[in-house]
Amino acid sequence: MTGLGGSVRVRITGAVVIIFAVFMSGAAFGLVRQVQSALVNDIQVRNDVVTQALGNLLSSGRVSPSTLATSAVALQSELNEGSNSEMLREGYTQSIIYATEMADPNASGDSMLSRLRQAVTGGPTSLNGKEIPDQITADDFAISRATIRTPTGSLVLNVASPLNDIHRTVGRISRAMWFAVPVLVLMIGIITWIMTGRALRPVSDITHRVKEITGSTLNERVPEPSTDDEIGELARTMNAMLDRLESSSKRQKRFMSDASHELRSPVASIKTQLETALLDRGRTDWEQVASTVLAEDERLESLVDNLLAMARLEEGVRRPPTEVDLDEVVFEQASRPTRLPINRSRVGAGRVVGVPQEVTSVVRNLLDNAVRHARTQVRVSLATVGNVVRLAVEDDGPGIAAEDRDKVFERFTRLQEGRARDSGGSGLGLSLCRRIVEGSGGRIFVETSELGGACFVVELPSVPE
Repeated sequence: MTGLGGSVRVRITGAVVIIFAVFMSGAAFGLVRQVQSALVNDIQVRNDVVTQALGNLLSSGRVSPSTLATSAVALQSELNEGSNSEMLREGYTQSIIYATEMADPNASGDSMLSRLRQAVTGGPTSLNGKEIPDQITADDFAISRATIRTPTGSLVLNVASPLNDIHRTVGRISRAMWFAVPVLVLMIGIITWIMTGRALRPVSDITHRVKEITGSTLNERVPEPSTDDEIGELARTMNAMLDRLESSSKRQKRFMSDASHELRSPVASIKTQLETALLDRGRTDWEQVASTVLAEDERLESLVDNLLAMARLEEGVRRPPTEVDLDEVVFEQASRPTRLPINRSRVGAGRVVGVPQEVTSVVRNLLDNAVRHARTQVRVSLATVGNVVRLAVEDDGPGIAAEDRDKVFERFTRLQEGRARDSGGSGLGLSLCRRIVEGSGGRIFVETSELGGACFVVELPSVPE
């Protein structure tokens, strides 16, 4: 049994949780940085507006540098004018504004603060009613600076707004993210676990049912889910496979049973002939016994050959096909000693692609079948018509009824007329012929012969010239 750590459910849930956790962590980090950047940028823009407005007042002489520290009311009244008066008032009330006689606006915060403390009149700890911090750094303040030329000389104007409120806001958002992200990841993990469990439950049911199916219970089937998805397709495919296995098992069992019965008959006949001969050795015609035993042996050999050929076809084991002169095969097989002579006057040229041994087996079985059921004559014809080679084997026997013409190609099937053991038929030759012919891309069927009996017709693709 697969361990929990190796299950698909665990792997899917783990992958989703990891991916979602990484994504949410990145998104939360980006969100916090974006909020912080947006808030700082708003204050920086406001500081720049205040710096520009105060710079204009200082350069025009309307406000003196000392007013920045001592005349807050007068400065604010000047800032009330203009379209950005609300932003200017807000920036003035929330910022530390000071000017120093420094030509370098890029001077360090500590140096600027030192100059500021020296420039402030009335105490080193307050300016514009706001407490002067120990340090003014970019981490804690949004700072705007500008070099201003005034009637009394050049100076550096500084507008510094504290970022305490922004830090508090960002801190709250960060703490919320620290709580929200793990909770969301946990929820996604739980939901994924439940959903994958429901999705994979049919697979578990299929697995359990398959484990219960054995060679004797091939009639059972796996449960098919109602959903039309990959798992439903898997269940339907497995049931189709079980159908094929059950059908194959039934055919195999029937084949083994019929084959055993057919093999038992010649063996029993040989045994009976020999036992009878041994009971009265003095009056036994041993030549006749040998002839009878030899005939049964030939029938047994033919049956075994057909069984082996059928088994190879069932297993899909076939030799590579080659070009075969079908007319030569027909002449060779028709020249064998048989009960009746075979008329070969209508045999023409014909060349097909197939396995030589299989083609020979088809011709031999059809001729033997015709000789077995014929009364006085058997005729074979061969002709090439277009891209088809047509082989016909006819006899003047009782023929085959139309409703039985398909049954004769089933394995171990013998019609009532052919059930006598002395006929020598096993009911396997015609079935083998059909398997070979259809496997070679042709067809085999039965017609009524001009001689009055049955006419077995084989049509195979001819070799292109």
